[in-house]
This record gives sequence, structure tokens and C-alpha cells, in this order.
Amino acid sequence: MNKSLLALGLCAVAGVAAAQDPMLEPIVVQRINAARMIADCAPPNGAPACARLHELIRENFSEREIGMLFGAATAYQEYPTSYERLRTRYVAFLDDVAINGLPTEVSYRY
Repeated sequence: MNKSLLALGLCAVAGVAAAQDPMLEPIVVQRINAARMIADCAPPNGAPACARLHELIRENFSEREIGMLFGAATAYQEYPTSYERLRTRYVAFLDDVAINGLPTEVSYRY
């Protein structure tokens, strides 16, 4: 009987200790108003909130393409032959961001 009570007591203590472990923080997912962000973050805006959009632009367009889109486009030799195609690609990129939002960065905490 004593062994049963001791075992029951140890199980109760272990259950109470396990129940007091801190819970994980909830994950909150928020969607950014992409249309407004696109209008407010057109380069060369250096606001911290625009950093992710600018990073995506750098991932999807070369330095020369970015120069044509946001600089003096006619200064580039390829302007007459490729600007319209580049502009169409940029508009499609902005439409994709407006529809689907910015891709989120995933981080793991252990």
C-alpha cells in the first residue's frame, strides 16, 4: 500500500511539474497592404519598411535593369531594344506582389 501511495504521489508531482512548463509563443501572421506599400516604396525610398521590396527587386532584376527602371533609361545602350520588355516584366512583378503579397522570411527558433 505504501509503495502504491508513493508511486501515486510521484506521478502527481511529475504531472504538476510537466503542466507548469511554459507554453510556446503563438505565431501571428499578418498580411501587408501590398498596393499601398508599392506606391509608397518606389525606389529610391530608403525607409526600413521598404527594405524587403527592394531586396526582391534586386533579386529579380540586374543592376542595369534597375538603372533603366529608376534612373535615366535613355542613357543605356540597350534602352531602344529592351525597355518595353523590361517595363512589362516590372509591372508583372508589381502585380504579383500586389496579388500575393511579399514572400515571408521563415526563421526557426529552438
